[in-house]
Amino acid sequence: MKRSFLEGLFKDLEAEDSVKKNIIDSIMTENGNDVNAEKTKTLTVQNDLKVKEGLIEELNTKIKEAGSVDIEEIKRVAKEEGFAEGSKEVEEFKKTNALKNSIKGAKDFDLVYSKLDKEKIKYEKDDKGEYVVSGIDEQIKDVREKYSFLFEEEDETGDGEINLGGEHKGGSSTPEFNFGFTPIHPIENKE
Repeated sequence: MKRSFLEGLFKDLEAEDSVKKNIIDSIMTENGNDVNAEKTKTLTVQNDLKVKEGLIEELNTKIKEAGSVDIEEIKRVAKEEGFAEGSKEVEEFKKTNALKNSIKGAKDFDLVYSKLDKEKIKYEKDDKGEYVVSGIDEQIKDVREKYSFLFEEEDETGDGEINLGGEHKGGSSTPEFNFGFTPIHPIENKE
């Protein structure tokens, strides 16, 4: 609202100019307060809008970046890493088995293994792809001498047979056993 508009409205009013001026000043002040309040609301909304536009732009940028990500490539790389990790574990398992096979007669593999110098142990693959352990024979010999209780007693016969004790005869191929029972199908005497 303009002052000139109000002055035009009050020109025909029969009142002193100072009274007219006071009325117009009061109206203009109140109008100014209303206008300023609306300007403040408008500026607040504009600032909120700018913040939201910035956020939208940032999110759109992230969406574009995410759209350029090759999900299949990420899956492929993860799969290859998984295979590599699994292969490593398989190789370690094979090495451990080769080492266990080379430490014969150990009652507690982990305890015997703890007595070995790991730096001297070497693993090589044979023509079948199996691991062969070297650098261990002399170490095992020393550990056997110092810690014989960690090993099973060696078979002194050297023939690889287990002695169960007692006197045993060769295996019988006859179908009859005498346990003091009467057989169900008595054997006929062929005389």
